Amino acid sequence: MKVRQNNFADASSAMILISLVVLSLIANVFFKQEAPTTGRVEIRFPAYETEVEAVNKAMPFVMNITMPEGWEIKTEGSTENYPQVNAYNPYFIYTGDKQIGHISFNVFTPPAEEVENVQYHQHVWPVIDSVTYGDAEKFEISTYMIVRLTDKFEAGYCKLSDEEKTADAILCYNKDIHNMAVIVLEEGMFTAEDLQQICLSLSFTAM
Repeated sequence: MKVRQNNFADASSAMILISLVVLSLIANVFFKQEAPTTGRVEIRFPAYETEVEAVNKAMPFVMNITMPEGWEIKTEGSTENYPQVNAYNPYFIYTGDKQIGHISFNVFTPPAEEVENVQYHQHVWPVIDSVTYGDAEKFEISTYMIVRLTDKFEAGYCKLSDEEKTADAILCYNKDIHNMAVIVLEEGMFTAEDLQQICLSLSFTAM
């Protein structure tokens, strides 16, 4: 009789545990449906084909980012109000109905010779200004600050400007997959601390 009671207690405990797990999974799914742009988000590149074959053949990857409160990523928008960077497959960042920036990517060719890790970004960033846009004769990346640096990944923030427009930007790259991404944001909307937190949240995962 005691054995039966113990078996019943074990079965009851197991059922309770299973119920809690199921409820937890349901809660997680519900949360993601209600607030898909809150917390950790995956942004996939390449998103679609372009006229640049090297971009189309880029190693597919996911850019992982913790979304600042109020951000929403959409596939419709414009890059016209920002410095025109040489990057592709843009996603557009909104707060409410207002677009505040965009995220895009490009490939880069690793330097032929070994480069000191803290200087490596100088061989990556030129890819975003390697095309002349309209009548602009000058494109600048200034006040670049490294926030996160490992043997394979780097993220930092800076000012981007051409002759007509200026923006805050976050730049990141991964040496293993030879891809870089740029997040272009309306100038002055975020503090240095905000930009640092976004940098710290970034990572690339090959697909």
